[in-house]
Amino acid sequence: MGSLGFRPFDADNHYYEAEDAFTRHIEPSMAKRCVQWAQVDGKRRLLVGGKINKFIPNPTFDPIAKPGSLEDYFRGRNTEGLDLKTMFGDLDPLAEHPGYRERDARLRLLDEQGMDGALLFPTLGVGIQEALRRDPVALHAAFEAFNRWLDDDWGFDRGDGRLYAAPMITLADADLAAREVARVLEAGARILVMVPGPVPDGEGYVSPGHPKFDPVWSLLNDAGIPLALHAGLSGVSAYGKFWGTGAAASAGGFEGFKHATFPMVAFQDRAISDTFAALLCHGVLDRFPNLRLASIENGAMWVPDLLRNLKDGYGKMPFTFEADPVERFREQVWVAPYYEDDMEVLRDVLGIDRLLFGSDFPHAEGLPDPTMYVKDIPTFSDEETRRVMRDNVLELMTPRPT
Repeated sequence: MGSLGFRPFDADNHYYEAEDAFTRHIEPSMAKRCVQWAQVDGKRRLLVGGKINKFIPNPTFDPIAKPGSLEDYFRGRNTEGLDLKTMFGDLDPLAEHPGYRERDARLRLLDEQGMDGALLFPTLGVGIQEALRRDPVALHAAFEAFNRWLDDDWGFDRGDGRLYAAPMITLADADLAAREVARVLEAGARILVMVPGPVPDGEGYVSPGHPKFDPVWSLLNDAGIPLALHAGLSGVSAYGKFWGTGAAASAGGFEGFKHATFPMVAFQDRAISDTFAALLCHGVLDRFPNLRLASIENGAMWVPDLLRNLKDGYGKMPFTFEADPVERFREQVWVAPYYEDDMEVLRDVLGIDRLLFGSDFPHAEGLPDPTMYVKDIPTFSDEETRRVMRDNVLELMTPRPT
Protein backbone atom coordinates (compact mmCIF):
# COMPACT_ATOMS: atom_id res chain seq x y z
CA MET A 1 0.00 0.00 0.00
CA GLY A 2 2.84 2.37 -0.85
CA SER A 3 0.36 4.79 -2.41
CA LEU A 4 -0.78 5.82 1.07
CA GLY A 5 2.23 8.08 1.40
CA PHE A 6 2.65 7.22 5.07
CA ARG A 7 3.15 4.19 7.30
CA PRO A 8 -0.03 3.29 9.22
CA PHE A 9 -0.11 2.70 12.97
CA ASP A 10 -2.54 -0.05 13.99
CA ALA A 11 -4.65 0.48 17.11
CA ASP A 12 -5.63 -3.18 17.36
CA ASN A 13 -2.94 -5.85 17.00
CA HIS A 14 -2.61 -9.03 19.02
CA TYR A 15 -0.05 -11.54 20.20
CA TYR A 16 -0.68 -15.17 21.04
CA GLU A 17 0.28 -15.64 24.68
CA ALA A 18 3.23 -17.84 25.59
CA GLU A 19 2.20 -20.89 27.58
CA ASP A 20 3.79 -19.47 30.72
CA ALA A 21 2.14 -16.05 30.37
CA PHE A 22 0.12 -16.53 33.56
CA THR A 23 2.49 -18.89 35.35
CA ARG A 24 6.03 -17.51 34.95
CA HIS A 25 5.63 -14.89 37.67
CA ILE A 26 2.73 -16.21 39.72
CA GLU A 27 3.19 -16.42 43.48
CA PRO A 28 3.47 -20.17 44.21
CA SER A 29 0.85 -19.95 46.93
CA MET A 30 -1.67 -18.59 44.40
CA ALA A 31 -0.94 -20.95 41.50
CA LYS A 32 -3.84 -23.37 42.04
CA ARG A 33 -6.33 -20.51 42.42
CA CYS A 34 -5.19 -18.81 39.20
CA VAL A 35 -4.07 -20.39 35.93
CA GLN A 36 -2.51 -23.81 35.40
CA TRP A 37 -1.94 -26.35 32.64
CA ALA A 38 -3.10 -29.96 32.73
CA GLN A 39 -3.27 -33.00 30.48
CA VAL A 40 -6.92 -34.00 30.04
CA ASP A 41 -7.81 -36.91 27.75
CA GLY A 42 -4.45 -36.59 26.08
CA LYS A 43 -4.82 -32.87 25.34
CA ARG A 44 -3.17 -29.88 26.93
CA ARG A 45 -5.89 -27.89 28.69
CA LEU A 46 -5.95 -24.62 30.59
CA LEU A 47 -7.29 -24.64 34.13
CA VAL A 48 -8.56 -21.32 35.48
CA GLY A 49 -9.63 -21.37 39.10
CA GLY A 50 -9.28 -25.15 39.03
CA LYS A 51 -11.73 -25.59 36.13
CA ILE A 52 -11.11 -26.30 32.46
CA ASN A 53 -11.41 -22.99 30.62
CA LYS A 54 -13.04 -23.10 27.18
CA PHE A 55 -12.77 -19.42 26.19
CA ILE A 56 -10.07 -20.39 23.67
CA PRO A 57 -10.65 -23.95 22.38
CA ASN A 58 -6.92 -24.37 21.64
CA PRO A 59 -5.09 -22.28 24.27
CA THR A 60 -1.65 -23.44 23.05
CA PHE A 61 -2.42 -21.66 19.75
CA ASP A 62 -0.69 -24.44 17.85
CA PRO A 63 -1.82 -24.86 15.14
CA ILE A 64 -3.42 -21.49 14.48
CA ALA A 65 -5.90 -20.06 11.95
CA LYS A 66 -4.68 -17.83 9.17
CA PRO A 67 -5.22 -14.08 9.67
CA GLY A 68 -8.48 -12.94 8.12
CA SER A 69 -9.80 -16.43 7.46
CA LEU A 70 -13.22 -15.37 8.81
CA GLU A 71 -13.37 -12.05 6.94
CA ASP A 72 -16.26 -13.18 4.72
CA TYR A 73 -18.18 -14.33 7.79
CA PHE A 74 -17.85 -10.98 9.55
CA ARG A 75 -18.72 -9.07 6.40
CA GLY A 76 -21.94 -11.10 6.19
CA ARG A 77 -20.82 -12.81 2.99
CA ASN A 78 -21.26 -16.41 4.07
CA THR A 79 -23.50 -17.00 1.06
CA GLU A 80 -22.77 -20.74 0.98
CA GLY A 81 -23.88 -21.17 4.58
CA LEU A 82 -20.59 -22.71 5.66
CA ASP A 83 -19.98 -23.59 9.30
CA LEU A 84 -17.18 -21.79 11.12
CA LYS A 85 -14.86 -24.80 11.18
CA THR A 86 -14.96 -24.96 7.39
CA MET A 87 -14.45 -21.20 7.07
CA PHE A 88 -11.35 -21.36 9.26
CA GLY A 89 -9.73 -23.52 6.60
CA ASP A 90 -6.36 -25.18 7.01
CA LEU A 91 -4.47 -24.24 10.16
CA ASP A 92 -0.79 -23.26 10.29
CA PRO A 93 1.90 -24.52 12.66
CA LEU A 94 2.66 -21.69 15.08
CA ALA A 95 6.38 -22.07 14.35
CA GLU A 96 5.76 -20.68 10.87
CA HIS A 97 4.78 -17.34 12.41
CA PRO A 98 7.40 -16.24 14.94
CA GLY A 99 6.02 -12.70 14.85
CA TYR A 100 2.94 -13.85 16.71
CA ARG A 101 5.00 -14.52 19.85
CA GLU A 102 8.32 -12.73 19.47
CA ARG A 103 8.83 -8.98 19.53
CA ASP A 104 11.79 -8.74 17.14
CA ALA A 105 10.04 -10.97 14.64
CA ARG A 106 6.92 -8.82 14.95
CA LEU A 107 8.94 -5.70 14.12
CA ARG A 108 10.20 -7.41 10.96
CA LEU A 109 6.63 -8.37 10.11
CA LEU A 110 5.50 -4.75 10.55
CA ASP A 111 8.17 -3.69 8.07
CA GLU A 112 7.01 -6.32 5.57
CA GLN A 113 3.46 -5.00 5.93
CA GLY A 114 4.51 -1.39 5.45
CA MET A 115 3.39 -0.58 8.99
CA ASP A 116 4.98 1.86 11.39
CA GLY A 117 3.73 0.34 14.63
CA ALA A 118 0.87 -1.12 16.61
CA LEU A 119 -0.83 -1.39 19.95
CA LEU A 120 -0.73 -4.95 21.26
CA PHE A 121 -3.60 -6.57 23.16
CA PRO A 122 -4.20 -10.03 24.66
CA THR A 123 -5.90 -12.95 22.96
CA LEU A 124 -6.41 -15.35 25.85
CA GLY A 125 -6.15 -12.68 28.55
CA VAL A 126 -9.50 -11.03 27.80
CA GLY A 127 -11.32 -14.17 28.91
CA ILE A 128 -9.76 -14.52 32.35
CA GLN A 129 -11.65 -11.90 34.38
CA GLU A 130 -15.00 -13.60 34.02
CA ALA A 131 -13.51 -17.02 34.82
CA LEU A 132 -12.10 -15.72 38.13
CA ARG A 133 -14.90 -13.29 38.95
CA ARG A 134 -15.73 -15.04 42.24
CA ASP A 135 -12.15 -14.81 43.52
CA PRO A 136 -10.94 -11.20 43.19
CA VAL A 137 -7.68 -11.86 45.02
CA ALA A 138 -6.78 -14.63 42.57
CA LEU A 139 -7.90 -12.51 39.65
CA HIS A 140 -5.58 -9.67 40.63
CA ALA A 141 -2.71 -12.08 41.28
CA ALA A 142 -3.20 -13.62 37.83
CA PHE A 143 -3.20 -10.23 36.11
CA GLU A 144 -0.13 -9.02 37.97
CA ALA A 145 1.73 -12.18 36.93
CA PHE A 146 0.49 -11.74 33.37
CA ASN A 147 1.63 -8.12 33.22
CA ARG A 148 5.12 -9.04 34.42
CA TRP A 149 5.34 -11.67 31.66
CA LEU A 150 4.05 -9.14 29.13
CA ASP A 151 6.74 -6.62 29.99
CA ASP A 152 9.37 -9.39 29.80
CA ASP A 153 8.43 -10.67 26.36
CA TRP A 154 6.92 -7.66 24.58
CA GLY A 155 7.63 -4.59 26.67
CA PHE A 156 5.15 -1.92 27.69
CA ASP A 157 7.39 0.59 25.92
CA ARG A 158 10.86 -0.27 24.60
CA GLY A 159 11.46 3.30 23.47
CA ASP A 160 11.35 2.69 19.71
CA GLY A 161 7.83 4.10 19.27
CA ARG A 162 6.64 1.03 17.39
CA LEU A 163 5.06 -1.55 19.69
CA TYR A 164 3.17 -0.79 22.89
CA ALA A 165 1.86 -3.80 24.83
CA ALA A 166 -1.06 -2.91 27.10
CA PRO A 167 -1.03 -4.42 30.62
CA MET A 168 -4.39 -5.84 31.72
CA ILE A 169 -6.22 -4.49 34.71
CA THR A 170 -9.36 -5.44 36.55
CA LEU A 171 -11.27 -3.33 39.05
CA ALA A 172 -12.52 -6.36 40.99
CA ASP A 173 -10.80 -5.14 44.16
CA ALA A 174 -10.43 -1.35 44.15
CA ASP A 175 -7.32 -1.27 46.36
CA LEU A 176 -5.51 -4.01 44.45
CA ALA A 177 -6.48 -2.36 41.17
CA ALA A 178 -4.99 0.97 42.21
CA ARG A 179 -1.81 -0.77 43.33
CA GLU A 180 -1.36 -2.56 40.00
CA VAL A 181 -2.18 0.51 37.92
CA ALA A 182 0.40 2.51 39.87
CA ARG A 183 2.95 -0.27 39.38
CA VAL A 184 2.54 -0.60 35.60
CA LEU A 185 2.53 3.17 35.14
CA GLU A 186 5.79 3.33 37.06
CA ALA A 187 7.11 0.51 34.83
CA GLY A 188 6.44 2.64 31.75
CA ALA A 189 3.05 1.49 30.46
CA ARG A 190 1.80 3.79 27.71
CA ILE A 191 -1.71 2.31 27.47
CA LEU A 192 -3.66 -0.06 29.74
CA VAL A 193 -6.52 -2.39 28.89
CA MET A 194 -9.54 -3.94 30.56
CA VAL A 195 -12.67 -5.65 29.31
CA PRO A 196 -15.91 -3.65 29.22
CA GLY A 197 -18.90 -4.59 31.32
CA PRO A 198 -19.89 -4.37 34.97
CA VAL A 199 -17.13 -5.03 37.48
CA PRO A 200 -17.19 -8.39 39.30
CA ASP A 201 -16.61 -8.06 43.03
CA GLY A 202 -16.70 -11.67 44.16
CA GLU A 203 -20.40 -11.70 44.92
CA GLY A 204 -22.02 -9.89 42.01
CA TYR A 205 -21.29 -6.90 39.81
CA VAL A 206 -21.00 -3.15 40.26
CA SER A 207 -20.72 -0.17 37.92
CA PRO A 208 -17.19 0.95 36.99
CA GLY A 209 -18.51 4.41 37.80
CA HIS A 210 -18.78 3.64 41.54
CA PRO A 211 -16.74 6.19 43.53
CA LYS A 212 -14.71 3.41 45.16
CA PHE A 213 -12.84 3.09 41.86
CA ASP A 214 -11.92 6.78 41.76
CA PRO A 215 -8.32 6.13 42.91
CA VAL A 216 -7.79 4.11 39.72
CA TRP A 217 -9.38 6.71 37.46
CA SER A 218 -7.38 9.41 39.26
CA LEU A 219 -4.08 7.65 38.53
CA LEU A 220 -4.89 7.45 34.82
CA ASN A 221 -6.24 10.98 34.74
CA ASP A 222 -3.14 12.44 36.39
CA ALA A 223 -0.68 10.38 34.34
CA GLY A 224 -2.42 11.28 31.09
CA ILE A 225 -2.14 7.65 29.96
CA PRO A 226 -5.12 6.14 28.08
CA LEU A 227 -7.13 3.06 28.94
CA ALA A 228 -8.47 0.76 26.23
CA LEU A 229 -11.73 -1.10 26.70
CA HIS A 230 -11.18 -4.21 24.61
CA ALA A 231 -13.85 -6.79 23.86
CA GLY A 232 -13.75 -9.91 26.04
CA LEU A 233 -15.85 -12.04 28.33
CA SER A 234 -17.82 -9.96 30.82
CA GLY A 235 -20.90 -10.05 32.99
CA VAL A 236 -23.20 -9.08 30.13
CA SER A 237 -23.33 -12.72 29.09
CA ALA A 238 -25.98 -13.00 31.81
CA TYR A 239 -28.35 -11.08 29.54
CA GLY A 240 -28.83 -14.22 27.49
CA LYS A 241 -30.22 -16.15 30.42
CA PHE A 242 -33.26 -13.89 30.51
CA TRP A 243 -34.09 -14.94 26.94
CA GLY A 244 -33.55 -18.65 27.28
CA THR A 245 -30.08 -18.95 25.77
CA GLY A 246 -28.55 -20.90 28.64
CA ALA A 247 -28.37 -24.60 29.39
CA ALA A 248 -31.86 -24.65 30.95
CA ALA A 249 -33.34 -23.46 27.65
CA SER A 250 -32.38 -26.69 25.90
CA ALA A 251 -34.33 -28.81 28.38
CA GLY A 252 -37.41 -30.31 26.81
CA GLY A 253 -36.05 -30.05 23.29
CA PHE A 254 -36.10 -26.25 22.97
CA GLU A 255 -33.66 -25.46 20.14
CA GLY A 256 -34.57 -21.86 19.31
CA PHE A 257 -31.25 -20.50 20.55
CA LYS A 258 -29.01 -23.43 19.77
CA HIS A 259 -26.74 -21.23 17.74
CA ALA A 260 -25.38 -17.76 18.44
CA THR A 261 -27.68 -15.78 16.14
CA PHE A 262 -29.90 -14.39 18.89
CA PRO A 263 -27.15 -12.89 21.09
CA MET A 264 -25.42 -11.67 17.92
CA VAL A 265 -28.52 -9.71 16.95
CA ALA A 266 -29.96 -8.82 20.35
CA PHE A 267 -27.18 -7.70 22.66
CA GLN A 268 -23.77 -7.89 21.01
CA ASP A 269 -23.13 -4.19 21.77
CA ARG A 270 -24.44 -4.13 25.33
CA ALA A 271 -21.10 -4.57 27.08
CA ILE A 272 -19.35 -1.61 25.49
CA SER A 273 -22.35 0.70 25.13
CA ASP A 274 -23.54 0.17 28.69
CA THR A 275 -20.00 0.60 30.04
CA PHE A 276 -19.68 4.03 28.47
CA ALA A 277 -23.22 4.90 29.59
CA ALA A 278 -22.19 4.02 33.15
CA LEU A 279 -18.93 5.97 32.99
CA LEU A 280 -20.80 9.04 31.75
CA CYS A 281 -24.02 8.81 33.77
CA HIS A 282 -22.18 7.86 36.96
CA GLY A 283 -19.85 10.80 36.59
CA VAL A 284 -16.40 9.34 35.90
CA LEU A 285 -15.68 11.55 32.90
CA ASP A 286 -17.00 14.57 34.81
CA ARG A 287 -14.77 13.86 37.80
CA PHE A 288 -11.74 13.12 35.64
CA PRO A 289 -11.78 15.36 32.55
CA ASN A 290 -8.22 14.39 31.59
CA LEU A 291 -9.14 10.70 31.40
CA ARG A 292 -8.82 9.29 27.88
CA LEU A 293 -10.52 6.07 26.85
CA ALA A 294 -10.43 3.98 23.68
CA SER A 295 -12.93 1.37 22.54
CA ILE A 296 -11.03 -1.41 20.78
CA GLU A 297 -12.55 -4.35 18.89
CA ASN A 298 -16.09 -3.55 19.99
CA GLY A 299 -17.23 -2.21 16.63
CA ALA A 300 -18.79 1.23 16.56
CA MET A 301 -22.32 1.07 15.24
CA TRP A 302 -23.51 1.37 18.85
CA VAL A 303 -22.12 4.92 19.01
CA PRO A 304 -25.00 6.73 17.24
CA ASP A 305 -27.61 5.15 19.53
CA LEU A 306 -25.59 5.85 22.66
CA LEU A 307 -25.04 9.50 21.74
CA ARG A 308 -28.72 9.92 20.87
CA ASN A 309 -29.75 8.46 24.23
CA LEU A 310 -27.20 10.61 26.09
CA LYS A 311 -28.51 13.71 24.35
CA ASP A 312 -32.05 12.77 25.33
CA GLY A 313 -31.09 12.07 28.94
CA TYR A 314 -29.15 15.33 29.22
CA GLY A 315 -32.09 17.25 27.78
CA LYS A 316 -34.44 15.78 30.37
CA MET A 317 -32.16 15.78 33.42
CA PRO A 318 -29.25 18.18 32.84
CA PHE A 319 -28.76 18.59 36.59
CA THR A 320 -27.41 15.00 36.80
CA PHE A 321 -24.36 15.92 34.69
CA GLU A 322 -21.63 18.50 35.18
CA ALA A 323 -21.31 18.91 31.41
CA ASP A 324 -22.94 17.74 28.18
CA PRO A 325 -22.22 13.96 28.11
CA VAL A 326 -22.20 13.87 24.32
CA GLU A 327 -19.42 16.43 24.26
CA ARG A 328 -17.61 14.56 27.03
CA PHE A 329 -17.71 11.42 24.89
CA ARG A 330 -16.47 13.20 21.79
CA GLU A 331 -13.66 14.83 23.74
CA GLN A 332 -12.45 11.91 25.83
CA VAL A 333 -13.23 8.75 23.83
CA TRP A 334 -11.54 7.26 20.75
CA VAL A 335 -13.25 4.42 18.86
CA ALA A 336 -11.88 1.71 16.55
CA PRO A 337 -14.73 0.54 14.29
CA TYR A 338 -14.94 -2.89 12.76
CA TYR A 339 -13.82 -2.83 9.15
CA GLU A 340 -17.38 -3.82 8.16
CA ASP A 341 -18.98 -0.84 9.96
CA ASP A 342 -20.48 2.15 8.14
CA MET A 343 -17.49 4.47 8.24
CA GLU A 344 -19.24 7.47 6.73
CA VAL A 345 -21.97 7.42 9.37
CA LEU A 346 -19.37 7.17 12.12
CA ARG A 347 -17.31 10.00 10.68
CA ASP A 348 -20.38 12.23 10.73
CA VAL A 349 -21.55 11.21 14.21
CA LEU A 350 -18.25 10.96 16.08
CA GLY A 351 -15.92 13.15 14.07
CA ILE A 352 -12.84 12.19 12.10
CA ASP A 353 -10.44 12.95 14.98
CA ARG A 354 -11.76 10.15 17.18
CA LEU A 355 -11.79 7.25 14.70
CA LEU A 356 -9.00 4.67 14.96
CA PHE A 357 -7.78 2.11 12.45
CA GLY A 358 -7.72 -1.36 13.98
CA SER A 359 -7.10 -4.51 11.93
CA ASP A 360 -7.29 -7.17 14.69
CA PHE A 361 -4.25 -8.82 13.08
CA PRO A 362 -3.39 -11.72 13.23
CA HIS A 363 -6.78 -13.01 14.39
CA ALA A 364 -9.03 -14.98 12.10
CA GLU A 365 -11.77 -12.35 12.38
CA GLY A 366 -9.39 -9.54 11.44
CA LEU A 367 -7.81 -8.51 8.16
CA PRO A 368 -5.20 -10.72 6.45
CA ASP A 369 -3.13 -7.58 5.74
CA PRO A 370 -3.73 -4.63 8.09
CA THR A 371 -3.31 -1.97 5.40
CA MET A 372 -6.30 -3.42 3.53
CA TYR A 373 -8.37 -1.32 5.94
CA VAL A 374 -7.98 1.62 3.57
CA LYS A 375 -10.35 -0.12 1.14
CA ASP A 376 -13.16 0.32 3.68
CA ILE A 377 -12.82 4.11 3.76
CA PRO A 378 -12.82 4.90 0.03
CA THR A 379 -14.69 8.20 0.41
CA PHE A 380 -12.29 9.59 3.01
CA SER A 381 -9.94 12.31 1.83
CA ASP A 382 -6.19 11.76 1.98
CA GLU A 383 -6.03 13.83 5.15
CA GLU A 384 -8.92 11.94 6.75
CA THR A 385 -7.33 8.60 5.81
CA ARG A 386 -4.06 9.61 7.42
CA ARG A 387 -5.83 10.76 10.57
CA VAL A 388 -7.72 7.47 10.94
CA MET A 389 -4.83 5.19 10.01
CA ARG A 390 -2.03 6.98 11.84
CA ASP A 391 -2.36 10.43 13.40
CA ASN A 392 -5.31 9.80 15.73
CA VAL A 393 -3.72 6.85 17.54
CA LEU A 394 -0.43 8.72 17.88
CA GLU A 395 -2.32 11.62 19.46
CA LEU A 396 -4.03 9.18 21.83
CA MET A 397 -0.67 7.66 22.75
CA THR A 398 1.00 10.96 23.52
CA PRO A 399 1.09 11.23 27.34
CA ARG A 400 -0.87 14.21 28.64
CA PRO A 401 -0.19 14.43 32.38
CA THR A 402 -2.02 16.99 34.45
